[in-house]
Amino acid sequence: MQIVRNNTDELTARLILTVEPADYTERVEKILNSYKKTSQYPGFRKGKAPMALIRKQYAAPVLADEMNKIISENLSSYIQKENLEILGNPIPETSTESSGDWEKPEKFTFTYEIGLAPKISLDFGRSAKFTRHVIKVDRKAIEAATKDHCRRHGSLSEPEEASDTDLIMGHFTQLDTSDNVLEGGIESDSNIALEHLTDKKSRKQLTGAKIGDTFTLDAHKVSHGQDDLVKMLGINPEQAHDLRGNFKFEVKEVKRLTPHENNQELWDKVLGKDVVTAEKQFREKVSEELHSQFDRDAEHVFRRRFVVDLIEHMKIQMPDAFLKRWIQMNNEQPLTEDQMEKEYPNYAESMRWQLLQQAVMKASDMRVDAEELEAEAKRVIGAQYAQYGMPLEGEMLENFAKNALSNDEERRRIADIIIERKVVDDLKPRVNIKDKNVSFDDFAKLAAEVR
Repeated sequence: MQIVRNNTDELTARLILTVEPADYTERVEKILNSYKKTSQYPGFRKGKAPMALIRKQYAAPVLADEMNKIISENLSSYIQKENLEILGNPIPETSTESSGDWEKPEKFTFTYEIGLAPKISLDFGRSAKFTRHVIKVDRKAIEAATKDHCRRHGSLSEPEEASDTDLIMGHFTQLDTSDNVLEGGIESDSNIALEHLTDKKSRKQLTGAKIGDTFTLDAHKVSHGQDDLVKMLGINPEQAHDLRGNFKFEVKEVKRLTPHENNQELWDKVLGKDVVTAEKQFREKVSEELHSQFDRDAEHVFRRRFVVDLIEHMKIQMPDAFLKRWIQMNNEQPLTEDQMEKEYPNYAESMRWQLLQQAVMKASDMRVDAEELEAEAKRVIGAQYAQYGMPLEGEMLENFAKNALSNDEERRRIADIIIERKVVDDLKPRVNIKDKNVSFDDFAKLAAEVR
């Protein structure tokens, strides 16, 4: 077999395959002979039918099947031998017709198109500048953290009626357009935190509420966006999006949190017995705590944003037209032009990130060993259970980690986490990064953008 490569541009090439009879004859004949041995035709004993009859029925489909195998094998071998880094897989060239007669086979010619991976340089130069946003630890932040400690160690009581900062627990019942109970409507036990209620009218309406009181409310106005509405009413996002009308809210409980006084007892609960003995010392400890916490938050947000910004800075060119055709050919359901234009940018960005990761791993001879996998599995699983107040330790955590790593898909996922962290760690010293202090509100906006 002969394969000739013609580069059509920097990132695509055409492979012209010429298949001679010597490439396929022996394979086809071997299969036809095996068919002959097991063939059963009327008028002939088993395995004694003439080869002409076998050829007439099976030669063309067998040749087509073997030709596909020969092409696949030789394309793979050629790509490996030539050290070609390709994206996706070779696809038949649609603008060029293959030549050859399947009924009277001789020489065949096939043309395939390949997409070439762009060369990735890790020399970013002085222009690669990035900002790491850090929340400024100021008096306002320290005051907020101190109040949070006071609330966290405060005491709960159940007053007769709600103040405008209390938590009201109750039952939601969906109403119809006439504010009567809707048969088969949504019902949910949930709560409303008056302190965080932004709708002033609803907050005023609920202030003074007592157990047994009922109110007609707009659920949208006593929740904080669609995600909160979904949790509050126990519904799905589609229901929340289409939700109209009011709900009856019956008060079941009123809870009041009385913050702890900022005194020695609080400081001991937060830091330990007599670690600090004055408010100034406590504020200094709170400041240290905030610096550590804000630095972790800054690093988390930066790493998420850094990957996106660096890829954008690199302006990695891709064989877009080829990749779109390849995606279309491999998709179970054909994509419309609008769907392709909508989905392709995310696909291309993901592939750029994969190429960058591969370049870093190759340059640094990066590996992930068994010890790293086990440690990361423990960290991930431990964090998951800690979220639900169920810390795992010792042998139990080790068994959970081993069980997770025995699953190939989970093992790959954990390896990907390690690789991404290592790649970002490798990339950071290659660029210029400067810290910038921002307010808590501005940082929250930046964090929301990378979720």
